[in-house]
Amino acid sequence: MARLVERMVGSDLPGLALATCVLTLASMVQLDPSTVEDKCQEACRPEEECRPSVNGTWECVCRQNVNGSDVHNLRPQLDCRDKEIQVKLDKCLLGGLGLGKEVIAYLQDRNCSSNVQSEDRDWVSVTSPVQADACGNILERNQTHAIYKNTISLVNDFIIRDIILNVNFQCAYPLDMKVSLQTALQPIVSSLNVSVDGEGEFTVRMALFRDGNYTNPYEGARAVLSVESMLYVGAILERGDTSRFNLLLRNCYATPTEDKADPVKYFIIRNSCPNEHDSTIHVEENGRSSESRFSVQMFMFAGHYDLVFLHCEIHLCDSLNEQCEPSCSRNRVRSEVLAIDLARVLDLGPIARRGECSRPGDKTSQPSVDADAWGFLVAWPMMLLTVLLAWLF
Repeated sequence: MARLVERMVGSDLPGLALATCVLTLASMVQLDPSTVEDKCQEACRPEEECRPSVNGTWECVCRQNVNGSDVHNLRPQLDCRDKEIQVKLDKCLLGGLGLGKEVIAYLQDRNCSSNVQSEDRDWVSVTSPVQADACGNILERNQTHAIYKNTISLVNDFIIRDIILNVNFQCAYPLDMKVSLQTALQPIVSSLNVSVDGEGEFTVRMALFRDGNYTNPYEGARAVLSVESMLYVGAILERGDTSRFNLLLRNCYATPTEDKADPVKYFIIRNSCPNEHDSTIHVEENGRSSESRFSVQMFMFAGHYDLVFLHCEIHLCDSLNEQCEPSCSRNRVRSEVLAIDLARVLDLGPIARRGECSRPGDKTSQPSVDADAWGFLVAWPMMLLTVLLAWLF
């Protein structure tokens, strides 16, 4: 370089030509990737190279020779979150496919369109709620997972003349109590917002499930079961500090009406412990985590009652300062005085016996003589459930 400059200085070439030549050669040396890679603050990806920007700094930009002709290489990056799905596509690869800088992306529902995240190295991203039909999501379920499917479409402009590029994607969520409630169309569920001083607001949901996996909730206006069936009840703390607070079911009881203060009650859980007089009750989890579950065999009340309603009083137990998991004993259950805070009670129902002829929406209709001539229903085989049994406990 020095010899070249010296030779040009000794010649008759104008000084402008000398400056231009030196600048051109210097630029060629600076743009050699092997010498400028370390000038960028962060390492560039294979699709990028380090180049100077207009403001004098160095940054990673898309390579001019990116080979994106194979559409199969255009695999979206998925972020399957609890409440939303984000799909991202690399703008460098899109440019290799012939799409310009002004790329527009949208899902099956075109109202869900893209935004360019320049701070994240120029990705095109679209976000959709984790919800069936939202943004055109298609929900499929199997025995183990809930799967949301959609298609992201890419064009250069809102006026579409060229062939649209479509990329399919899907997010699979393992089925648990929370996911099953999110993916059910019309689950029989109850929600309650609870404020804890200094700790914010929490949300608790309770639902009826068909089996002991607690992943298949009952749906519709009411649950209809045979007398031999088991009721599976699950509750979950969905919003709040679940690492610190556990969900505790203090009292769970059934009433023949939807009134949670109905004096006619049959206790399933009392003072956080199961009713020891009912051998069909099984408490699987209570006070140990953000979820509580129990099961009990289907029953109906004596008298002219066709329906059952369930109610559970909940407590958010601070695991750092409280003993959350109950220690149940016969003496403890009988000795403590029952006091129910109705403001913290979740309600479920109605629950009807299969074959009952109640009119839809009639919560206290009387059965016909043919349907129930004696005015009571069996609680479990060879044993009658009466209101007096509830008061003996």
